Amino acid sequence: MNTELLNALFLNIPNNLTKLEQAIFLYIKLCKLLTYDEFFYTMNEDAIKYHENISNLKNITLENNKVVCYEFNMLYAEILDKLGIKYQIQDYSKDKSRKGHANLVFKYDNFIVIADSVTSILMGDLTNAKLGYPLVGLTCKNNPKEFEKLILKVYKNQVMETKNTLINDNSLFSRFKIIITKVLEKKLALIDAYSYLLILRNTLFNYDEKLSNFRVSLVRNNKTLKPLMILTLNKYDFENEEDETRYFYFDNHSLIETSVEEIRSNFLNDTFSYFENDLARIPNIDIKVLKR
Repeated sequence: MNTELLNALFLNIPNNLTKLEQAIFLYIKLCKLLTYDEFFYTMNEDAIKYHENISNLKNITLENNKVVCYEFNMLYAEILDKLGIKYQIQDYSKDKSRKGHANLVFKYDNFIVIADSVTSILMGDLTNAKLGYPLVGLTCKNNPKEFEKLILKVYKNQVMETKNTLINDNSLFSRFKIIITKVLEKKLALIDAYSYLLILRNTLFNYDEKLSNFRVSLVRNNKTLKPLMILTLNKYDFENEEDETRYFYFDNHSLIETSVEEIRSNFLNDTFSYFENDLARIPNIDIKVLKR
């Protein structure tokens, strides 16, 4: 591990923590310092080759902080080594010639702990820890209630935002503006910003509203090779009031309103493409029909 990163991790660890609590503390801190690589997320071949090279680990620094799941595991494994905690890395690759998703399991006293900072690339602990949101990737297989108490002890100064603290005006566009404002204020890296937006959307919009009024679609920008969020709003209903739909490009720096015609054009000239089958499609844009 890079010395600067290692020193930053072990700086100011509270003196009253047990060894297991130190492991929890350092998991949270590592999540705060690192972010997921958006180029890897879009399956960019150069990014895939880069992250599969084990020598890349020493190049991960506070500034060059983009990682994928198995790099996080290797770094966290080094931390556990220094704490004297035994661990095992579990690799779930279907294709044995290429690394797939991985997590780490460690045992200390009577706790068997699973550490998975990327249970989900969007809305996983690489984002949750930065925001003070509940962790979803640090769990205990055999003693979950006692382990949860330890997490709360280590994490007690982090406060999760709630729906009540966010809303003054319940209108669709007011809630939308609250989300955009809060995400842009944080100045997060790309994947963290996208994750935060989705977390706030889940907080402020119910299931029916997410289907009918506020859609979040993720596409690949084939020019920049980065993911791009396209947000769509309709105060009535996407299906029944198509002309009322508004379209926005969103990245971690800005929100730009656009048109359905421009988005269609970008799909037709292959500037945009979907890169996952299960992602929400953009209302009024059927790529299969367009490309016949």
